[in-house]
Amino acid sequence: MQQTAFTCMNTTIRTFDVPAESVRKITHLFKKSERTLSRFDQASELSQLNNTKNVPFLCSSILFEAIRIADFYYTVTKGVYNPYLGKQLIALGYDRSFELLEANPDKKALPPLNANIRPLSIDAGMKSITLKQDIKIDLGGIAKGWTAQCIAELLQEDGIRTGAISAGGDICAWGLEYKKRVVKIDHPYRTKETIASIELLRNAGIATSSIVKRNWVTEGGCRHHHIVDPRTGMPSASNLIQVTVIAPTLTEAEAIAKCLLILGWEEGLKRFNDNKNIAFIVLTEDDRCLSGGNLHLYTNKGVKQYE
Repeated sequence: MQQTAFTCMNTTIRTFDVPAESVRKITHLFKKSERTLSRFDQASELSQLNNTKNVPFLCSSILFEAIRIADFYYTVTKGVYNPYLGKQLIALGYDRSFELLEANPDKKALPPLNANIRPLSIDAGMKSITLKQDIKIDLGGIAKGWTAQCIAELLQEDGIRTGAISAGGDICAWGLEYKKRVVKIDHPYRTKETIASIELLRNAGIATSSIVKRNWVTEGGCRHHHIVDPRTGMPSASNLIQVTVIAPTLTEAEAIAKCLLILGWEEGLKRFNDNKNIAFIVLTEDDRCLSGGNLHLYTNKGVKQYE
């Protein structure tokens, strides 16, 4: 299997079975997205937008489409997936790229956003966005997932019939009729331990969201992580520590994985178990590996779980 790797968007991007000339294109497009969508780069287009309030901002196609798709999932999940929590994350100490974080002074959480007020208005004709409520957008994982998904679609248009892109472990795979791919899910704490594996049957996006990977301790000794519950303005405190979602696109998998992690097993099962297009595998706080949704859409061998 031909593999390449490079660093971008604060993570490792890997390609599988993609020609070298296409890898150069992938690298260029990821770096372009990073320059556009980073919350931490004060020169990025997203940062420029975040510094506005109640003023129409004319967006590039990349920024406009990324926010449009994020807002779509904000709407369909009724605000559980919420890209408008940048100020809340800053208040909790996540105010710079994660690898630069040190202990931060204790800060008070900001109150949740008013759910009755739209956080922004979108003018599709002008490709403009107007921020309301003095908010800041944080696209987080969906920026990486959406970028990988868009690139995968471009590669297929270029005639590359099978391949995969991993953005920090979140995977977009296509052409499964030509080549089988097995996706392994690692334990978030015991990282050399595999908790489940799936042999994919069809094109899919696979995203994992966890409270473990990006967490930090304040100077007062409080441990925070980057998954903020929009209902409280504080880090999620559900009974799940990791969620993996399989969906038709990596963008959708990213959004729903975060929702399930916030909602917890019981509420998440009620909300998403009847979704015909997704499947999910979760790890609970008491170390149980559970699954739900329509796994048969993506594999005919079930989920292999490891004790």
